[in-house]
Amino acid sequence: MKYYKISDEFAALNEFIVNLPVAFDHLGLVIKDNRNVIRKVDTAQNTLVIKSFKGMYFFNRVAYSFFRKSKAERSYLNSATLNKKGIATPPNVGWLDTYKWKLLEKSYYICLYSPHQTFEKHLVDHASDENYKKTLYNHLLTFVMKLHRADVNQMDLSLGNILVIPTADGYEFSMVDLNRVRFHKMSFRQGLNNLRKIEIPLDDLNNLIREYAVLNGQSPEAAVAMYWADTRRFIFLRSLRKKLRRYTLTPVEKLVKRIFSGSK
Repeated sequence: MKYYKISDEFAALNEFIVNLPVAFDHLGLVIKDNRNVIRKVDTAQNTLVIKSFKGMYFFNRVAYSFFRKSKAERSYLNSATLNKKGIATPPNVGWLDTYKWKLLEKSYYICLYSPHQTFEKHLVDHASDENYKKTLYNHLLTFVMKLHRADVNQMDLSLGNILVIPTADGYEFSMVDLNRVRFHKMSFRQGLNNLRKIEIPLDDLNNLIREYAVLNGQSPEAAVAMYWADTRRFIFLRSLRKKLRRYTLTPVEKLVKRIFSGSK
């Protein structure tokens, strides 16, 4: 069983997208392969990026099948909402989910390929240019403020998920990896903690925190102290959750997987 949505302007790709579950592993060029697989694919009409969401735990599959939208559908919807808010993303093409025994089996999100490099790559390529780095950081801070004032919480705000677009006035940004975007009012503390996945040198990060605090009318040094206290708490709780899962949900999931495998 398949459910899918294709943007009207890409209706010509209908057959191609419907056949993704069979063809995906043999298409194009793999540009990322860890928990998820991302491929760059040339078609007669466009160059696409197709993301296959993998590594879903059994209980996640249940949640996505009956209680929540899939990551692919959520990415599609989030992209549209971000564009309405003036936040750029690569143009939407569509999404497709397949189900087996009424459980989500495969999930694909499709967008147009963007040729722009990530923020992370720009920093690597200009590692010795302090002025360039400072300029990028200033634009990043402006972008983060724009997100938060638009009630956008990109819960995976890493530099690998921000594309840098050079303009006549400096730089603009486009966001990718959109399934973990949430839309709600952001408190100062939430906004501060949203910087957690920005991996830059410690001094640069602390300066970014201070500048973010100033723009929000808060104490810079108090903001740094709050950020690191919350980060230590976050790391501890994440480690605790992983240990609890290892000894509770994981054994159950393995058992369920064996049962389903045996019933094929």
